Amino acid sequence: MNRVRGGTAIRQMNLKIILSPFLASCFTLPMQTQPHLTQRLGRTARIAMCFLASGLGAFGANALIVHDGTAGLEANVLANLTTHLTNKGFTVSSNVGVPVSLAANQQVWDIRFNNTTPLSGTDITAYVAYLASGKSLFVMGENTGFATRNNTIVTLISTAGGGNITVSTPGQTQTVQAPFTGPTPLSTITYLAGAGTANPVNGTFVTKDGANSGTALVWGPGNLLNAVAGTLIVVFDVNFLDLSADANSQILTDNMIGFLAVPVPVGVPPATGTPTLSEWGLAMLVAAVLGAGLWNLRKTDTNGAAAA
Repeated sequence: MNRVRGGTAIRQMNLKIILSPFLASCFTLPMQTQPHLTQRLGRTARIAMCFLASGLGAFGANALIVHDGTAGLEANVLANLTTHLTNKGFTVSSNVGVPVSLAANQQVWDIRFNNTTPLSGTDITAYVAYLASGKSLFVMGENTGFATRNNTIVTLISTAGGGNITVSTPGQTQTVQAPFTGPTPLSTITYLAGAGTANPVNGTFVTKDGANSGTALVWGPGNLLNAVAGTLIVVFDVNFLDLSADANSQILTDNMIGFLAVPVPVGVPPATGTPTLSEWGLAMLVAAVLGAGLWNLRKTDTNGAAAA
């Protein structure tokens, strides 16, 4: 496994220490028996703590790129994505195929796209478990000529509880959907020869054409019935990640990295076994209150120490 360290080391705030016990289990449903404070928190409060903890935990995190080791287009994608992730402060590792453990990584990017590298049953099992642990996954597909690869991505989505999508060919110029319109402003993207779907089922579109079909799809926290904590992005086009891709493609890559670092609920979560929209709103309110309280507590302690 190859590793590239990116960015300047960022000093972690004491607040992250307070919230770190929530990182591994913040969205786990049903609540597990644990020896720390999460035992005494309801689901809404745990979701709120997740928003705080995930934001603090994104800095200096690890990212893994899974590739097939070939030269040419995939090698160019590997180089380009490594640069993007490194520039965002991630420590980047790359591996040919899915390694034995994914746990150390906040994001995993599977950039394989060829029919010679479909997702195996072992890959799918590992990815669903990784998503269920509250982590973020990107998986690459391609146009309809790559059905062997694409069909296994459909199986991954279904196994994770994202619904049974049907792969089709949308228009190639598509409108970028919020929140992927930022932080770097972006309104449209043109794919070279992407596939996609007309119905992401439990997910929602990252980009879509005028007929409501899209190449890039996302399942945020609460959208995957069998991995409620996880976040999954699927793009059925490899060229947007190429070194030679246009400026809008490069911006979309950065905006996706930012979203996967601190994912938020998108679309309408499925009704069964997931929080309702009002509960997500309440969770964000609780997060704001908790954040303000912890900040004031830290400020008070600092002022007290200075006075002493």
